[in-house]
Amino acid sequence: MIATIVTIHLFFTTVYLVIKEPEVVIKNRRIILDYARVSLGVLGLLIASGIASLTTIKSAIMPQMNIVPWQILIIFFGSAYICSSLDASGVLKLIAYKFATSSDNGKKLFLSLITLAGIMTVFTSNDIVTLTLTPIVIYISQYAGIDPLPYLISIFFTSNTWSMFFYIGNPTNVIVAQAYSLSFGQYAKLMFFPTLVAILTSVIAFYFKYKKKLPDKLSVILKFDEKDVIKDKKYALLSSGLFVIFFMTIAIGDFVKLELWKSIMLFSAIYILLNGVFSDVMSERDEFVIEIGKYDFNATFLVDTIKRVPWKMLPMVVTFFVFVRIFTLFGVTKFIGQLFNFKNEFLGTIVTSYVTAFAANVMINQPMTIFFAQALWKRPLNYAMSLVLGSNIGGNITLIGALAGIMWSRILKFYGIEMNNKKFMRETFDVALLTLLTASLTIYRNSRL
Repeated sequence: MIATIVTIHLFFTTVYLVIKEPEVVIKNRRIILDYARVSLGVLGLLIASGIASLTTIKSAIMPQMNIVPWQILIIFFGSAYICSSLDASGVLKLIAYKFATSSDNGKKLFLSLITLAGIMTVFTSNDIVTLTLTPIVIYISQYAGIDPLPYLISIFFTSNTWSMFFYIGNPTNVIVAQAYSLSFGQYAKLMFFPTLVAILTSVIAFYFKYKKKLPDKLSVILKFDEKDVIKDKKYALLSSGLFVIFFMTIAIGDFVKLELWKSIMLFSAIYILLNGVFSDVMSERDEFVIEIGKYDFNATFLVDTIKRVPWKMLPMVVTFFVFVRIFTLFGVTKFIGQLFNFKNEFLGTIVTSYVTAFAANVMINQPMTIFFAQALWKRPLNYAMSLVLGSNIGGNITLIGALAGIMWSRILKFYGIEMNNKKFMRETFDVALLTLLTASLTIYRNSRL
């Protein structure tokens, strides 16, 4: 009992420190306790206290109730590398610039940016969308003299909504798909209409919310040189073409019996090879130069693409896997799961959506999804879809619902825009609640067909 209480306290302390990233001063040197350092420290405490062992850590990443954590790690970090490589080609930024500057009024720009953000999210990830579009929206607002908030909020919300279409859109989708043994096609079929309803609900809600703030006339001229965005056309073409092939491969993976994690490993290796071949051309610095006989090979671009992967998340994700494993061993997961034995499936669908969405803002969406995927194991499919809905839309309730929110607020701060939880919730809370309701009703309706 004491070990359970200590573990729960350590878990929430970890979540708090991951969000806050406090600074400590040791011998006049400031050290930021980022989520990697915090996670490693907590993992050490769990081992030192005897609550966890090396065997516990090993079992935490081994198959559990259809969930295979080590495969999830490959899927997450591999897809991050593939998407980052595509982004490094400059293609996404070029499309975004062209798309954004084609609007002549605020309402058209609003709809154009939402559509662009949605499409980019479907084929890449919400992190890529945030990194690519946020600076562009800020530049547009500065040139046109408009309020960037309606566009920034809508784009962020969009990236956490369209991400439900395919299970590669969000690592939480992969977790649920694994837990319920859903193939790429099965997942897409189940989530198509709930995602579509969520998109329509949020777009309509934000349009009426911000209608008066969107200017009737707009003149946006962003000065940029295409050569500065696309450094090498051959690399951009090959990178884009390879990504299309990658997406087609994972789409037909079910039919050719090629598992998602294997596809991602294969294409990650191909992208590493591609980035290595073009590294000498694409490198803008001489930081990593390799001497090969009489020639000097600049490997800086290759190293940079690898560095762009959020490797700091690895110890954090592993630590949360360990926490979930401990909760399972201590019976916490089973206890929570028993609370979801609803006789009324309509009530079960609605409650699961809202509980998991709010739980994401207490536990952060990834560990929350791992926990509830095990707690709701063998429940009907509507529970799985509600968990997907909650894990994605939960990131739109507060900035701590997903790591993307924390990252986004830091990007805005860099550009002089302050975004805190109070301000964020004022803009998104009502839309998130409405989106959860309409999408949950759709999930329930689908489950009855």
